[in-house]
Amino acid sequence: MVEAEIVQEWLSKAKEDFDFGLVNLGENKPFYAQICFHFQQAAEKFLKAYIVEYKRKVPPKTHRIEDLIEIAGLNLTEIQNPQVIELSKAYIRVRYPDLNKQYFKSKELTEPLYNMAEGVYLWVKSKFKKP
Repeated sequence: MVEAEIVQEWLSKAKEDFDFGLVNLGENKPFYAQICFHFQQAAEKFLKAYIVEYKRKVPPKTHRIEDLIEIAGLNLTEIQNPQVIELSKAYIRVRYPDLNKQYFKSKELTEPLYNMAEGVYLWVKSKFKKP
């Protein structure tokens, strides 16, 4: 597959996840874990698109946002160094019912995570010359 097509696939999937998170964030339903998951996925996929586009590498099969940012060569100080490791933890926590209940039981607990994921997504998106 041509590199440009791979980038477009990552960008398309990232936008799907981001839009899903936004739509459900506007709903008055307790889908907090899934909202966090989709925003985390949007950030992750956008980073992978960036790695393909600007580093000319196949991105690793990882969900660790901090690793992807490092591989991409981006500097988190531009967006006040958010604790992106929490996004990586959220990816795992969503998968387990006991952790899900503990970490995603209210909007107040999850809002910082999806705000962070949204911030990372929008920041990486701004790095593209042609998003």
